[in-house]
Amino acid sequence: MSASAPLLLPMTVTGAVATTSSVVTRVPVSGRVRAITVAAGTAPVGSVLSGTVRKASAAGTVVGTWSIAAGAVSAVATMSTVDGADELAADDLVYLVVGAVGSGTAGSNLTALLQIDQSADQDGSDVVAVATLRGNHPGGVVA
Repeated sequence: MSASAPLLLPMTVTGAVATTSSVVTRVPVSGRVRAITVAAGTAPVGSVLSGTVRKASAAGTVVGTWSIAAGAVSAVATMSTVDGADELAADDLVYLVVGAVGSGTAGSNLTALLQIDQSADQDGSDVVAVATLRGNHPGGVVA
């Protein structure tokens, strides 16, 4: 059995970024968020452009925290260490929430790219269920 390629889920704020900027998307598959990268078309000036990726609501569980330094255009998010924070079910809502913008130039055209591993099971053990191994058919694999 081969592992499926990770799903790359983009979330974009078009134009100038503000502390009121938020993007929500529905996750099409179950899996675990393994990485989040963010990039801005225009770098923030004067201070960082930062925020979070959350699940369930704009105030929900933090999946990752990101910060693009003043003058820089990209960063890798720090993933939450809270057990289960990176687990997503199909149809979960995921939010990109901007918390701070550059003081001189806010930054613009922000994109966060979530890498979702569809092959990992949801309890973190990465163990494949017997039913999955046998293709949900009775027999074939003895547990």
